[in-house]
Amino acid sequence: MDDLVMGRNVRGDEADDLPANLRRLASRFAVDWPAVIDVGAGWFPLLIRLDGQLAEIAPDYELHQCKSKFGALSFYAQPSDDPSIYNEEFVEAIRAAEWESTRTCEECGEPAGQYVIGLWVWTLCAKHAAEKNAQSEGGHPAGR
Repeated sequence: MDDLVMGRNVRGDEADDLPANLRRLASRFAVDWPAVIDVGAGWFPLLIRLDGQLAEIAPDYELHQCKSKFGALSFYAQPSDDPSIYNEEFVEAIRAAEWESTRTCEECGEPAGQYVIGLWVWTLCAKHAAEKNAQSEGGHPAGR
């Protein structure tokens, strides 16, 4: 499942290859934004839960970006197509998911730490950190 979504356009026919529970999220991309979900499969359950929470708060919310940045989920969305609408509950749900991602392996969803590997920050479990580190020279745990 890792290669189904990461960094690939998920609009139109491409969405047919998505796991069923991610199609609703993929359908929320705003028209003028590239429909790319750029995270690993370990964060898919997190995204599915977040989508459900946001849909309860703002049923017609729009997604602009969904990616990994500095080892954390970066999820940019707004409650509607009107940029002047602000909803604190909506923003807090996103922030909570972004914080949860900093403790969740992006590859498998297990508890994780953050590592700098090949000049990139990753949130990975020990197993996936070792695998990724083996692919790149000079990796070390973040903050060390």
